[in-house]
Amino acid sequence: MTIDPFEHAADAPLVAIPGARNGYLQLAPSTRAICYADLPDVALLAAKDWAARLEALGAPRVYWLTLAEVVRRLHIHLYPRWSDDLARGIALFEARNTAPQPPWTPRTLAERAAWAERWQVAVIDSAP
Repeated sequence: MTIDPFEHAADAPLVAIPGARNGYLQLAPSTRAICYADLPDVALLAAKDWAARLEALGAPRVYWLTLAEVVRRLHIHLYPRWSDDLARGIALFEARNTAPQPPWTPRTLAERAAWAERWQVAVIDSAP
């Protein structure tokens, strides 16, 4: 049985799990959404805002991927591609757990804190 990592913070409307990559997040509503009809608008609005903030920080691309396979909850992966990244497109997704990843910067962490406060996101810090 797979453990749902988003179950840890049900008091907030949204839950985010950062990865090792600077700016990468998995974002999900705290209510279980299995299909797009269940996905609250706030999840898409918060994802759009995080992507825009990453672009303002210098990411030339922010890729979105939505899944509900291993964890039976629809969630959005937001992958920023930075100018100095060697991985692009599909290779970026495939390399998400391999080293080296661009580390979170103090500026991105500060932006994430402001974003999380704005959208009432519980950030589960398994990485930075």
